[in-house]
Amino acid sequence: VSDTETIPQAVISMDPGYGRDADAVQRYCSVQSAILLKGVRNIRVMGSTGLNMAYVACGRLDAAFEEGSWDGNRGPKIWDFAAGKLLVSEAGGHTRDLTVCKSPNDDHPLDLMQRSFFCASTLGLTTEILNAITKNAAKMES
Repeated sequence: VSDTETIPQAVISMDPGYGRDADAVQRYCSVQSAILLKGVRNIRVMGSTGLNMAYVACGRLDAAFEEGSWDGNRGPKIWDFAAGKLLVSEAGGHTRDLTVCKSPNDDHPLDLMQRSFFCASTLGLTTEILNAITKNAAKMES
């Protein structure tokens, strides 16, 4: 993994998944906006959860995530990120479960039975990105 600690230094992949209804598009665009406003170095859209996680594990990306849910039938499935979770963990990176992270300090490990994935190279970057995601989610709910 890389040693990137802050969003302005980071190259982050965030995939929109297959949700194309108004709510899914709004959610994706608002999270992307929140990350851009934090001064991210760059955002990539790769289209492959496994590749995203492998790239975080080897240091080509600093973080990657995709939000999803069983209710909305969107997001990756276990076969998309099970191997990636192992790669990131063994490389010293961090994974989290976006479906239960309600604050940047939540350290719920990635749940393979859910439909969201998050991984980052360092704990500092994990906290910064989760802070942007959770603040954006709170803003969208209000």
